Amino acid sequence: MAEQKDYITYVHEVYDYLHTIPELGFEEYKTSAFILSELKKCGFRDEDIVSGIAGTGILVTIDSGKPGPVLALRADIDALEFIINGERKIIHACGHDGHISMLLVAAREIKNRGLVKAGRLKILFQPAEEKLFGALKVIESGVLNDVEEMVGMHLRPKQDCRLGKAIPAMYHNASCIMHFSIKGKTAHGSKPHLGVNVADALSLSTQAVNMIRVNPAIPGSVKVTNVKIPGETYNNIPEEAFMALDLRSESNEEIEHMKELVVRAVTKACEAVGAEATLTFNSGVPAAEFDDDMIKLAEETILDVFGEHGSIGIFKNSGGEDFHYYTQKLHCKTTYMGLGADAVPGFHNPNVVIDTKALEYGVQIWCRLVEKRMHD
Repeated sequence: MAEQKDYITYVHEVYDYLHTIPELGFEEYKTSAFILSELKKCGFRDEDIVSGIAGTGILVTIDSGKPGPVLALRADIDALEFIINGERKIIHACGHDGHISMLLVAAREIKNRGLVKAGRLKILFQPAEEKLFGALKVIESGVLNDVEEMVGMHLRPKQDCRLGKAIPAMYHNASCIMHFSIKGKTAHGSKPHLGVNVADALSLSTQAVNMIRVNPAIPGSVKVTNVKIPGETYNNIPEEAFMALDLRSESNEEIEHMKELVVRAVTKACEAVGAEATLTFNSGVPAAEFDDDMIKLAEETILDVFGEHGSIGIFKNSGGEDFHYYTQKLHCKTTYMGLGADAVPGFHNPNVVIDTKALEYGVQIWCRLVEKRMHD
């Protein structure tokens, strides 16, 4: 597919094919094989490529042989699962097929145009972003230990950023999912005084969570998102329950405080009715923390590609993104760009459609960013 084609034709062909092979995180076998095959067709040697990172990830390196920055570019490669009319469907509903297409074609263009004139460029195709720990698995592999700077990019829905415009820094929230197991004591419904009712514990815990007060100057939220009592016996006092919560904050420090408040609220509420709450799951992603120089690089790149009105500036998004683990764990300088694609009705909707003209712009942005940063 890669040979003797202009980048515009190539990026659309890559996207059209990837859209037909969506795969879940850590299961992107066809996707990974396709990326690897195309990289080799583009002229990358075996010694330039590391495959099988975190199972299905791929890293390709372009080394100038001269001193300079070690810059990494990242695209996520997994899709999403939906149940539609009772059937399980895997769909590229978050634009990751577009992300792969833009970065894969940009890799070819960067290589063929000789844009890496100083330092080393590492191009990463990361698995399992939707699971929110694919980045952690890549970090654990050690292939990015020498990275000093890193940039990610995500297509944006119509309501965020229009086609022909871009965002130099998208600030995602820290987010966390917490699970609690709640234990009570069963009894016959006619003798409730002999039991400890976990339905009461769930109700009181939910109210306690809703009463949590956090710093209003720092945008965030905490809410119960799931409660379950197993079984279908309705004349007994239930003794087991499950509760899940979603926490979000713009501040990594504040979300840690929120977690402490949640544990206290749920455990004390359960104790008040004689039940016991145990935290069984506590996982999430950090908030964005970007480097000013990397934001400036992204801003200048956007203006070079789109003109003086091409940037909409910094954008805040309450969603989570595992890209920010790279900043936190590798201690590298980062930014995360947004690219207008007029996606409707929105990502994570199985019917989402993008304006594929954005893919062409994405290739241009990647190439120009590398050209600006890795000159000699």
